Amino acid sequence: MAMYMIRFVEKHRRNNIENVHIMDLAAGTGLISKLLIKHLHISPSSIYLIEPAEQMCINARNHIKTPHIYQSSAEDCLSLSNIPRDYFDFILCNASMHLMSEDNIYPIVAKLLKPKTGYFLYTLWYHAFDETQNYEKDEEFEKSVNDVLTSFDYPKYFSRDVTRKSITHRSRKYLEDIAEKNGLKLESCTIEIYRTPMSFDLDFILMTPNWLIEHLKTYEWTQKQSNQYMKEQIIEKVRNLIKEKYNDIPIVQIIVSRV
Repeated sequence: MAMYMIRFVEKHRRNNIENVHIMDLAAGTGLISKLLIKHLHISPSSIYLIEPAEQMCINARNHIKTPHIYQSSAEDCLSLSNIPRDYFDFILCNASMHLMSEDNIYPIVAKLLKPKTGYFLYTLWYHAFDETQNYEKDEEFEKSVNDVLTSFDYPKYFSRDVTRKSITHRSRKYLEDIAEKNGLKLESCTIEIYRTPMSFDLDFILMTPNWLIEHLKTYEWTQKQSNQYMKEQIIEKVRNLIKEKYNDIPIVQIIVSRV
């Protein structure tokens, strides 16, 4: 999933690679930046990382030797004095835009990209796009969570009786309209099937604060240990159970340029 961005940068960067400037938006621990350095030999000092989580920034600073790692949300990055305008050849955002809105991000991107030559690339999980939001993937992850819970004498968390249809306003037309409104152009919006580790499902759901805690509280009278301790035990057992297992899921790949 991340390598599609690396290949795009390799194909579209200009000949003078010393002058290429890239922003890694919602960078996490800097996966995209590390791939750019490793595969394209991009100078670390040419990469700017924007990440709101303090621990993620600390991790990135330990592995990427650039002065340009900033703890900030994407929405607030324009307030940083060290972020230049009309400067970036590429802004890359991998697997985080589902947490943000194009209404908020496109105006920012339009101020950061180089006019006429700058590109914004990002990926969306299938649930965040209207054409893929109701994709019915394999339910082995849900079954694994339920099996582990029942092994600890808790009831199941996931139920097949619950309709889990999601609703998103993201569509090709929406992206085109928001892009045009902000002096951008939707270059492409493609859907690719990726084989992703099932651990992604676990890591994704763990982004929800206090996930599983309320479920455990309902039955805490049956346990001698604290809910937090039991959650940690359950997560560890689930992680071991799904190790080396994969899902085939659709990922939306979007490319926007500044006009």
